[in-house]
Amino acid sequence: MNPGPWIPIVAILGTFSVPIVAIIMDFRRRKLQFEERRAMIERGMQPPELEFDRKGRTPEERRERTLRSGVVLLCLGVGLAIAAFVLMNLVTESFLPRRMAGMAAIAAPIVGFVGLGNLIFHALSRRRGTGEGPMP
Repeated sequence: MNPGPWIPIVAILGTFSVPIVAIIMDFRRRKLQFEERRAMIERGMQPPELEFDRKGRTPEERRERTLRSGVVLLCLGVGLAIAAFVLMNLVTESFLPRRMAGMAAIAAPIVGFVGLGNLIFHALSRRRGTGEGPMP
């Protein structure tokens, strides 16, 4: 039996099965947590507050993390945009192919807008935490 055709099949199935199993396990874990909370409420006990951050970070730490990742991603997007401009206009064909500029031009706004979204989230969560701004 030739194992050649089975290698890509097993690789693809393994690649997709790992995240699916992780999602199912996380769903079951949360379901058990909610059932435990429901049982505590039915018995008249006060359940602890829900904390959805698995790493136990406080809201302030999460805001600082979004600020940091927003700044880094925004700078990365601007850097990719500059790289696309340089590759399209200043670099000759013998140095790097022009398709590199196309990839950088596609990646720059994607990464830049993800960073901008993180910065907006940071600003809105800061307003929400202090009681100012439009968020309830």
